[in-house]
Amino acid sequence: MSIAQQKLIHALNNDVRLAILENLKNGAQNVTELTNKIDSSQSNISQHLACLRDCDLVKQTRKGKFYYYQLASPKIIQLLTELDLVIDSLNWPEKTISVACKSNMP
Repeated sequence: MSIAQQKLIHALNNDVRLAILENLKNGAQNVTELTNKIDSSQSNISQHLACLRDCDLVKQTRKGKFYYYQLASPKIIQLLTELDLVIDSLNWPEKTISVACKSNMP
C-alpha cells in the first residue's frame, strides 16, 4: 500500500472526519455551522479539520472573521458516493454491522 493510500485511509478512518466530509458535500461551512450539525465539540471538529487539511481533502478560506472549509476536489464527493455503493453491494444487515471486523489477528 502506498503512502498516499495510507494517508487517505487514515483521513477516512474516523466518524467525525467522515461526518465533516459528508456535510461539506453541500458546500463551504465554518466550524460553528459544522458543530451545529455534528455531535462533537468545536475544538474536536477543528482538530479533525486540521487533519483533513493536512491530508489535502479540505481547503480553508477566510471570509471576514471566519474561516470556511470546503472539499478540496469534487472527486471527494465521487469517493464518498463510491464508498456508499460498495457498502450497499455488500448487503450488510444494519443490525450486524460493527465497526471492527471479527478476526483472530492481533
